[in-house]
Amino acid sequence: MTYNKFMRYVLTFEAIVLNAGTGAMCLIMPRIFTSQFSADAIPAVAFEFTRWYGVLLWVLAFYVLRILPANDNRILAPAVEALLFGDLVHLFAIYMFYRVMPVWSFPFIIMLFFTLGLAIVRSVWVYRYHQQKL
Repeated sequence: MTYNKFMRYVLTFEAIVLNAGTGAMCLIMPRIFTSQFSADAIPAVAFEFTRWYGVLLWVLAFYVLRILPANDNRILAPAVEALLFGDLVHLFAIYMFYRVMPVWSFPFIIMLFFTLGLAIVRSVWVYRYHQQKL
């Protein structure tokens, strides 16, 4: 399997399982989503912001699933670069979250694992794309 094909499988998994799945949880069950990270009382408005996060995840899922069938790296490259930028910003947000709540809970570890893993896979793909080695 080529790295390019592997990346497409990763993006499909991310779009369907991680983004659409987490997005659905944020939209439908924001209380359950937030309770994974904190047992503290959370104001009702925070649940509505969580729903907005779910909307963004669904937009990401739709966008990626929409461009993957084109099988054109020229279309895919800006999306992968944007997702990599998002990974880096997400790592910063994880760091800021950890400063407030320094607990290595299972959801926190999973979030960190997937963000780091996706950032690495995307970095390699972007590097190889720009070196024309895909």
